[in-house]
Amino acid sequence: MKASKTNQGYVLIIDDDKDICQLLSFLLEREGYETQKGHDGNSAMQLLANREPDVLLLDSIIPEPNGMVVLSHARALYPQLPVVIITGNAGVMGAVCAIKAGAWDYLPKPFDNGKVLELVERAVKTRGGRHGLNKKLSVDTKARISHLMGMSQKIQNLSNDLTRVAHTDFSVIIQGETGTGKELVAKNIHLASPRAQRPFIAVDCGAIPDTLIENELFGHDKGSYTGADQGRGGKFEAAEGGTLFLDEIVNTSLSAQCKLLRALQERVIFRIGGNKAIPVNVRVISASHENLLNAVVQGKFREDLYYRLNEYIIFIPPLRERPEDILTLAIRFLAETCSELGRSIPEFTLSAKELLLNYHWPGNVRELRAVIRRAALISEGEIEVRDLGLNHQQIANPLQDSKNSCLDCMNSLCLEGPSLKEIVQSNTEKIERIIILDALKQTGNNKAETARLLNIDYKTLYYKLKKINSMVDK
Repeated sequence: MKASKTNQGYVLIIDDDKDICQLLSFLLEREGYETQKGHDGNSAMQLLANREPDVLLLDSIIPEPNGMVVLSHARALYPQLPVVIITGNAGVMGAVCAIKAGAWDYLPKPFDNGKVLELVERAVKTRGGRHGLNKKLSVDTKARISHLMGMSQKIQNLSNDLTRVAHTDFSVIIQGETGTGKELVAKNIHLASPRAQRPFIAVDCGAIPDTLIENELFGHDKGSYTGADQGRGGKFEAAEGGTLFLDEIVNTSLSAQCKLLRALQERVIFRIGGNKAIPVNVRVISASHENLLNAVVQGKFREDLYYRLNEYIIFIPPLRERPEDILTLAIRFLAETCSELGRSIPEFTLSAKELLLNYHWPGNVRELRAVIRRAALISEGEIEVRDLGLNHQQIANPLQDSKNSCLDCMNSLCLEGPSLKEIVQSNTEKIERIIILDALKQTGNNKAETARLLNIDYKTLYYKLKKINSMVDK
């Protein structure tokens, strides 16, 4: 029977009982809903990866991975997705467990057709009737960052920083090692800002020769140099009304830095060979794997430009400092790759998980993604250690590192004279000084950001810095 109503939304039905799936599908399509069906955890994962539904009807007991695993995956993938758990295990305890696990509501078997339609209608209304592109714009920024980057406390702190600055027009510096996701953070600042409907233009300053960077940013007029047969606008003009992301800005020439500073201060640019001032309304977000303040000290980066760009700074922690995100990201990359390859999603062996957690990840999230994609392609069943192809020299050994640190500390002690309490206090102060100065370096000497990074209040940091400075003066 053809639907008698216009499209009411897309409902994904997952149940190992094919008759139940068929019945629900018929019932919902008759009311104008679009449906798709799956009968196990793997098909559920693939269907979820392909498209976001308006409602997920999910049986709690299905072949591996089971319904609770699918529920967790769906909540991570689409934080605002209403999931209705269907189960034959009726009862208050079952309902409580499902709700605590993130389900939107609970539907026991055998179910009432009217109850099903009522639940689905209410669930769709919680989405505000949003479909297609409008639905994508409704996804909460923090939930999106959690899905893309992880659920660790450090990423939650980063997410708070992002949402705090996104609605402003502040210039932002993003600091982080190669592969940590600096462009991803920049784009999410843009998406959460009032400029979201305007262009987001990314420029990799590290990939453009010094002689061409000014042309890339500001454009040129016709006849400005040999071969310039016609004028061309630069990235500033292309980003009009939106956001210009300057990745690896430390690689720009001092000449280009001077013109960039002028553009930011005066809100106008001049094309190469041109005399006409072109007004620009662009928010600039810059990024660097190198500490820009160090670059200023070394004479590679203009101090006035640094302070103009540094209205707010966001530091992205390397993957090795947030190991709780490793398996979450690995599972997401695996699901995405298997969906791309049209394969069922395998499990990681225990040894493979241990290796992923102990590896140093010098290439950060970018390296992790590449490793998982390769493993998904070559594995013949479970993902094993040999499928990962990791360099064992990069495997961290916390016990050995701790032992070496203790030995270094012991070698620095003078055991004749001072008491144990004095020795411990002396070395504690040294270690504290190293940690604070390193944190300041990481945050570009931003004291407020350093206090957040160290999880101490600003007054405590101020007191400790004063003490450190007095030690240096002596």
